[in-house]
Amino acid sequence: MAAPAELVRLLDERGWTAEPPTAHPMSGVSESRWVLPEHLVAAARALKEAGYFYESLTCVDRLDPQGAFELVLTFARWDAPARIGVRVWTPKDTPVPSLAGVFGIAEWNEREAWELFGVEFSGHPKLRWLLLPDGTEFRPLLKSFTAPPPSIYDDSLTAPASPDDRTDPDTHG
Repeated sequence: MAAPAELVRLLDERGWTAEPPTAHPMSGVSESRWVLPEHLVAAARALKEAGYFYESLTCVDRLDPQGAFELVLTFARWDAPARIGVRVWTPKDTPVPSLAGVFGIAEWNEREAWELFGVEFSGHPKLRWLLLPDGTEFRPLLKSFTAPPPSIYDDSLTAPASPDDRTDPDTHG
């Protein structure tokens, strides 16, 4: 199995990586690379072939001022502590290829990123609501999010009864 440095060098050599669009370093990994969205699936396959498993997907809202999302994916191995970070920069309305065909568990993280941030994943087998009610019209993890619109699921919008409106059960009236 390839060491993390060898594996990211392979990604570089194949032309799958990109120049960092932001200067924010990634910590908690042995190696990390920015990968072009169109090469994400190929990079994930290379990681899988090298014995890595899909660990997580995190989305960072960089819409203001950059107009893009940063996807942070981590991959690890059981036999050695060697996490690799893969970062993808994608404009707001540009779909990212789904990794569900390479790592089935990615399906759930992609659904969360779609639902909570609005990131689209092309080729995803079941991009549907996971946590929020179907048809929710807001993305609660966007930095621009302030408050959800009124909802039938939110009983906090009903004002408590005033003392004059309450009836005494002992007097039935």
